[in-house]
Amino acid sequence: MDDLNEFLDFYNKNKNRIKKFLESFEKNNEEKQILGELVFCLCTPQSKAKYCREFVESIKTDNTLFSLSLEDLRKRMNRIRFSDRKAEFIIDARKKFPEIKEKIISGYPDLREWLIKNVKGIGMKESAHFLRNLGFRGVPIIDIHVQNFLRKLGLYDNHKGGLTKKRYLELEKKFLDLAKKLNIPPDELDIAIWLFESEEKEFYG
Repeated sequence: MDDLNEFLDFYNKNKNRIKKFLESFEKNNEEKQILGELVFCLCTPQSKAKYCREFVESIKTDNTLFSLSLEDLRKRMNRIRFSDRKAEFIIDARKKFPEIKEKIISGYPDLREWLIKNVKGIGMKESAHFLRNLGFRGVPIIDIHVQNFLRKLGLYDNHKGGLTKKRYLELEKKFLDLAKKLNIPPDELDIAIWLFESEEKEFYG
């Protein structure tokens, strides 16, 4: 990859703000924090992170995170793609929230697998995203930007079709091996790749 050195320069210039961002997401068991990040991660697939973050912060600020109806959620999510379906996921997550919170606080083993099996709208990527934003470390988020980056390095052959669980875990391993090789913490590498590939000026979580 010709611009690997360019990426490493980019990381070195941005690592302090990346570290500060991760520090702001240290483990926090407040209900508003847990549900807020779950809602954010349910909203982000195929949508701009900026709009998802603005939506979540708005319903946290006006204290409607736990109470908005399905209809009102859909109205408030007008800038988020597939809002009708995602609003249903949010309602379902709120119903299950006491159990979700208990699993997180108790340190439930195989928490990620439990989330995938029990929370609608949560898959491999979203579960990693949610846990990272709650302060869990070492679980990379293999989104389209990371996939593109791995492809440029010759580590991903652009397998046709959606990512199966097996394929996703293979890419996770390749990502973690790369982080070790570059001597960059996986969580920092994940964010750096997102910023580098997306060319966004801000990171929204």
